[in-house]
Amino acid sequence: MQKVTFILLLLMNNLLSVGTYDSERAVKNGDVINMHGPIYNFARFEEFLESVEAGEKATVRITNYALDGNPILYNVNFNGSVFKLEVDQSKNKNRGDSPQKSRLSCEKLTREVGQQIYMYTLKECKQSATDNFTLLNILKEQEDDHEH
Repeated sequence: MQKVTFILLLLMNNLLSVGTYDSERAVKNGDVINMHGPIYNFARFEEFLESVEAGEKATVRITNYALDGNPILYNVNFNGSVFKLEVDQSKNKNRGDSPQKSRLSCEKLTREVGQQIYMYTLKECKQSATDNFTLLNILKEQEDDHEH
């Protein structure tokens, strides 16, 4: 009886964890993690930017965690001339009627310097209600804190 109970508990635990994507898992996967303040694995994003500047193919995943802990994944692929973005909300329990996944094709990636932030934005996007899509904002005061 104890074996059956243990197996059932193990199966339930596995089923409940299927839809989660916590920050530990994201770190292990090499994601750039935005916790709305600290940015983790920023070196991975810098590598992506270097490849883009060189005109080389590159990919990066940015995982944005909302204040409630729900993730939204930005999978960015650069083929040497165009950026393909997949916005994956399948692990966000509070997405409402939003689609699980949506895709954009964008022509440019820019870095804008504001008074308090650096903003990385995809521009000239197709399949979007807006022409731009912000990938990542970094507070200037945290510029040196990225290497966690």
